[in-house]
Amino acid sequence: MVLPYLKGDILDIGCGPGRNLELLKERNIPFSSYTGIEIDENLIQSLSTQYSDSKFYKVDLDVEKIPVDRKFDTIVLLAVVEHVFNLKFLFSQLADLLKLDGRIIVTTPTPFGNDIVHRIGTSIGLFDKEGGQDDHIVIFNKKRLQILGNEVGLEIEEYRIFQLACNQICVFSKGSNI
Repeated sequence: MVLPYLKGDILDIGCGPGRNLELLKERNIPFSSYTGIEIDENLIQSLSTQYSDSKFYKVDLDVEKIPVDRKFDTIVLLAVVEHVFNLKFLFSQLADLLKLDGRIIVTTPTPFGNDIVHRIGTSIGLFDKEGGQDDHIVIFNKKRLQILGNEVGLEIEEYRIFQLACNQICVFSKGSNI
């Protein structure tokens, strides 16, 4: 769902074990650079060793600033936003880190998908177990995503529901007033 958007300088928030980077390399999808952000120090060390041509940082998204001083073409958050308390803090940073013509790609469960459907789907392997539904702080619909984006000068460029209406993808870009 997200691969067509990954291009240029990529910032992967909540990169986990590096699956997006792995897919980019496996499928020979061109990109300029890859930077991964994750909270697990051991995972960051492992990824840094495995992918020495990329950068990885340990960051607690609720309280720590993202330690990069450049802008990105693509910022991706797969199954991340529903786990963050301080969303305005995070999205303010992301808006500042985004190039003028860049995109922020967010996937998150829908309200429909978060409840019984997601629990059953995860138990039978239909959905990613790393998505950890039990610690979801907020569940988004399109309107909530739009409000979040508007607070920091982002607008929704594209929005779709997928996986039997259980998940959603939202593509943000900088608004014309920035």
